[in-house]
Amino acid sequence: LNFNDSNLSVYKPPTSILSLLSTSPTDIRVMWLPLSSQHSRGAVTRYRIDYSTLEQVDNVFSVEVGGNETQLTLRELQPNQAYRLRMAAGTGAGFGVPSEWAQHHTPAHFNHSMVIFAPTELKVRAKMNSLHVTWQPPPNHTQISGYKLFCREVPGEELTNGEAHPERVRRMEAHTIKLRKRVKHHEVSSLVPDRLYEVKVWAFNKQTDGYAAGWKGRTEKGNPSPLPPSSIKATANSSTSIWLRWEKPRFSNVRIINYTVRCSPAGIRNASLVSYYTSSAQEILLGALKPYTRYELAVQSNGGDVVGPFSGTVEESTLTDIPSTPPAELQLSALDSSSVLVNWRPPVEPNGIIISYRILYTINLSQPEHLWNNLSQDGTIMSAEVTGLSSGTRYFFKMRASTEVGVGPYSPVKDVHTPPKKYELDIHAVTGIIVGVCLGLLSILLCMCVSFRNGKAR
Repeated sequence: LNFNDSNLSVYKPPTSILSLLSTSPTDIRVMWLPLSSQHSRGAVTRYRIDYSTLEQVDNVFSVEVGGNETQLTLRELQPNQAYRLRMAAGTGAGFGVPSEWAQHHTPAHFNHSMVIFAPTELKVRAKMNSLHVTWQPPPNHTQISGYKLFCREVPGEELTNGEAHPERVRRMEAHTIKLRKRVKHHEVSSLVPDRLYEVKVWAFNKQTDGYAAGWKGRTEKGNPSPLPPSSIKATANSSTSIWLRWEKPRFSNVRIINYTVRCSPAGIRNASLVSYYTSSAQEILLGALKPYTRYELAVQSNGGDVVGPFSGTVEESTLTDIPSTPPAELQLSALDSSSVLVNWRPPVEPNGIIISYRILYTINLSQPEHLWNNLSQDGTIMSAEVTGLSSGTRYFFKMRASTEVGVGPYSPVKDVHTPPKKYELDIHAVTGIIVGVCLGLLSILLCMCVSFRNGKAR
């Protein structure tokens, strides 16, 4: 045989094998991921499912489906019975090596109103050091409180006799992860490359655990990973973009296909703010960034089917821009009939260092902007007193902030009324009047006394 012929059958079993579940006591639904090109030699035209009971391992049944299929339901099986199943993929030249045997126990006869069915569409994507597990709720999902997920490495002795050691079965509870009802996926990490693992997922409620959907398959083989790029340099291009350039790793035994760039605001650990970009060149212009913001950047080398670690981070800030928002919390308060106190806060998005504020005010809102009165304040000051105003008058105010690049938008217009002017008496004049009146009254009183006395003498 010529083992370089691309029309040969599949000789390498798939990495992600079978997901198994029962929706009734007499059926098993078998699901699998499509066989990738790296595991096949030619186009996969069909899959074969072999199965038998554990009691009659020599009595093997087989079912074939087309190469585009990813699931099959075996029916008319025996309730409460342990089955073993495996799958083989084939091209036009024949079938390749089948997968390891996977086990599944059909349920006993049950009351449909009480039982919790197994989760559906269980899929496991195997990577070198992790398994990404996804599933969908069971048909009677309204009865469940959450999910349990169990993952273990299948020991070598189980591959030959097909039986789990009782001690390992007892340890299953201790290694089970509880997940909330709304969770439909989980990443099992820190695994060993090219090892056989078993995954089970089942729903539960306060009364009981449901039936499990199962999967058994291998993690990817450990291929040498490329080294990260070197000489990474970041240069601000504008207020919203940064150029990032790098060189190929100095030593690498893996052909590099492209690079992944990780970008996030410096010092922030929120995963939702991390962005990833792909570049086939040794540079990339990162756009749609925030002005006047410092970013952490790292680059990763990608091989054909393996990725390397990220490089160390470099930091760069985008350039200053005009403020995107006006000064915040503009407040006006009349101090007296001719002055108003203006208070504010810096813009929410200053996009740089604020160097000045400009306050405009007028009594005529329809007046052109260039005819408004204006007052400028230093960028470090957050208040101003506007004097020389008319009493009993309604004034309109607005303001904006400026960076070294230019001015930002005006704030919404606010108004304030200066109170009417109060007339105050001169204290010295009032005192003089009072003294004069008192002296006049005293003079009249003295004249009256003298006149009264003279009249009596006559």
